[in-house]
Amino acid sequence: MDKISKRIVTTSTWGAAADLTPVALPREGLITEVGIRAAITTGALTATAVADGMRRVIQNLKIEGDGGRAYLGLSGEQMARLLSFMNECDFGCAMQDSLMPEVGDTVLPHISWVFHPGSNPKDPFDLSAVIPARALATLQILLSTTAATIIDAVGTADIASGTFSYWINEVMGVPVPRGIMTPHGSSLVQDLAATMSDHSFKIDVPSGAWLRRIVFLIQDDTTNPERIDTEITSVRLELPKAPGYMIELPIQDLKVQTAKRYGYTGSSMLAALGAVTTRPGWEVEKVLPKGLFILDLRDYFHPMWGANLTGYQTGDVKLGLTISVATGEAIIYWDQLSPVEAEYVGK
Repeated sequence: MDKISKRIVTTSTWGAAADLTPVALPREGLITEVGIRAAITTGALTATAVADGMRRVIQNLKIEGDGGRAYLGLSGEQMARLLSFMNECDFGCAMQDSLMPEVGDTVLPHISWVFHPGSNPKDPFDLSAVIPARALATLQILLSTTAATIIDAVGTADIASGTFSYWINEVMGVPVPRGIMTPHGSSLVQDLAATMSDHSFKIDVPSGAWLRRIVFLIQDDTTNPERIDTEITSVRLELPKAPGYMIELPIQDLKVQTAKRYGYTGSSMLAALGAVTTRPGWEVEKVLPKGLFILDLRDYFHPMWGANLTGYQTGDVKLGLTISVATGEAIIYWDQLSPVEAEYVGK
């Protein structure tokens, strides 16, 4: 068994609000991580540069195999923000290569995103869940970008150019084991159009697989949406086949549980980039970012895989929300796993 870290030769050139050409990933081992790095240049940053600026440059992110089978499916609005905060929770560090920019800068620090399908993010070659690349006929990563104006509220510091590069970690020399877990997470962008009391706004939780965690990013409805904590006040996870409900907590308590479980020490880039004129000292805030919380089902069910929903049908499991402000959206990532398909075993 060999552990390999490999740079992908093909890169993607920035294009505003575009579907970039799919990039093929190697199909020679079991992929345990896929990394993306963005190198972005802009016009000179001003005081109108927005919060989360560099996190916003990817609209949708997918990793697809045979027949369009999604190993990662992040579709919605500026989905790189959600993955970026997931990375900071999982890895305990800011996913960038240098100090933050300040007013007047044009070359932004490189920012990275990592998709780690396993349950131990501290192990880059974690085999608890993998993409079975060696058994696939096709495997590619697909990006779509946001508008060039996404960095700056008035368009002064539009994105001028950029490059996305890719890498993988993989384990070689191991045939696909029977029963090994594979990821197929998906996302939902839910409009919060009306106030709802007592968890009466219901969302069907995806079934037919293991559900490891539910990641939430709540935002307002402004042009460049800002993360916000005030729109949803409480969350309930309901299993109608079981008596009562499993989890009901106010958002403030879910945020504390998230910080506690992940040992969250703080995030960079929470301030608007151009609102800061000098370094250092402003890059990190030691609080969980607004709008972010995670319902990690490994705390309640299986310690690696979470809740086993393989025997449930659509509609059996509900997510109930109490909505106090009727604006904005809830961006939700369903972190799902399932055993590898039988036709891939042994390949």
